[in-house]
Amino acid sequence: MGRGTAVVSMMVAGVLFLSGCGTDGTPTRAIPKTPEHCSATECPELPVYSAKRLAPSGVDDSNDASLVPKYMTAVLDDLEVVWQDWFSQLNIEEASAGRALIASGDKFRSECFDDDEEGLQDGIPSNFPNAFFCPRDTQPDGGGTKRKGSVILPVDTFADIWQGKLMGSKGIMLGDFSAATIIAHEYGHNVVYRLAMAYGLDEGPPGDNSELIADCFAGNWAATVFGRKDLSFTSMAQAAALVISIGDAEPGQGHGTSAARAMALWTGFTDNLKRQGQPGDCLKRYWPQVLAN
Repeated sequence: MGRGTAVVSMMVAGVLFLSGCGTDGTPTRAIPKTPEHCSATECPELPVYSAKRLAPSGVDDSNDASLVPKYMTAVLDDLEVVWQDWFSQLNIEEASAGRALIASGDKFRSECFDDDEEGLQDGIPSNFPNAFFCPRDTQPDGGGTKRKGSVILPVDTFADIWQGKLMGSKGIMLGDFSAATIIAHEYGHNVVYRLAMAYGLDEGPPGDNSELIADCFAGNWAATVFGRKDLSFTSMAQAAALVISIGDAEPGQGHGTSAARAMALWTGFTDNLKRQGQPGDCLKRYWPQVLAN
């Protein structure tokens, strides 16, 4: 997951918002607030909504064409609401990701792939064996607003998850939350990208931490789903089995070992079962450079 998606050149974008009208009736705009930094001891928490929000997908081999993209969209919508609440507490507005679900039979041209890349001259197909976040792709978010920085998800590849195949290979304990965890991981890259833009940084976490923090942020989101009783420990086991199966064999290969990825997901999910895991935990462990002194 997320291969080739390290945060590269970033541009700081100030976001202005409508605040009222001038004396002549024309809209006036307030000066945007300065984005705040988390510190090692103080950082906003992700909200846990009281109502259930993520229903079981109901996917089987007879309905995957319609229900897989529906479930993927529901997960993205939930991620968008939860993370936007967190960003707002840091005065970082409109931080949602663009999204592209590559439907069966369709292809998608991504700025993160060269036109002459072997096998992708006509674009990325719906059975492309990877999901990724591309900081250069501009796509609409859940509300239809175009965002630079997008999550790219091949639908046919996700449909295979419910048939026991993970990104082209046989997997174990696959199901709804396996798919959701992959999507949450890619959205985690969006969280890093928006933080880097807001703070004027040219890069994100170094080395394997660039992927491990996305796993950790996926665990943060999973904790909110568990908190509102939309997620069982069995579902969490799906997520753990997923990250173990896709870990690198050795450290320093870009994604983290199976053990490192499982630890990142667990760190995001909980502080040793004492409390819900939070973004501040992930930042302290995997990207301390971004924390305020």
